[in-house]
Amino acid sequence: RRQPRLSRSWKRRYLALSIWKSRPNRLFIPANHSAGPPLSQFQDYQSHGFYTDDHGLHFQLSESIGLPGSNEATAAETSNGQLILNMRNQKGVPRFRLVGISGDGGQSWDTVFVHYGLPDPVCQGSLLNSTHQGQKFYLAFSNAADSLQRNHLTVKFSFDEGFTWPRSVLVEYAERQVDVAAYSDLVELDRRHIGLLYERDEYREIVFCRISLPSPPSL
Repeated sequence: RRQPRLSRSWKRRYLALSIWKSRPNRLFIPANHSAGPPLSQFQDYQSHGFYTDDHGLHFQLSESIGLPGSNEATAAETSNGQLILNMRNQKGVPRFRLVGISGDGGQSWDTVFVHYGLPDPVCQGSLLNSTHQGQKFYLAFSNAADSLQRNHLTVKFSFDEGFTWPRSVLVEYAERQVDVAAYSDLVELDRRHIGLLYERDEYREIVFCRISLPSPPSL
């Protein structure tokens, strides 16, 4: 299979925080770039990724996601072995998260879509997978779940590979029109808790909190 190459027209390349591991040696690093001259509404932006099967000795470039304006991606594995890429929409229209699904470990993308269950004010988000008390993977996602401003920092939980998010925890909220909470990052602490590191109070503080995992709806 011929691998895509880095385009000479790429002006920027950014790496995200998350690293996805599976297959069993696949490492996938979400990234994004801009291609060609600047376009209106940042439509020259595109998300992609780098992956390696030899512990980082050699990296390959994934296909671009194919959604203009996609950037600041975060990735996780689902319980059925697929890779899910969750992205900020730099275009700002619509103000919801963008999602890509891959069945080959991030080499190509089977499905890409706007997730209208995940509002976003054009900000970074964090995606994490883990197990519920040793059982099936759940997904946790943190972002400022507000279409107008960086407010309503929320951690949501999905038990169906990221299609629905029936459980949520509101972490930060304020009535006043300010950026209450912005960038965030999730980490698994133990079988019953995850941690959240995030910006707070108009970027004046970096805060860490501990969140208890909810039970799946079926339990």
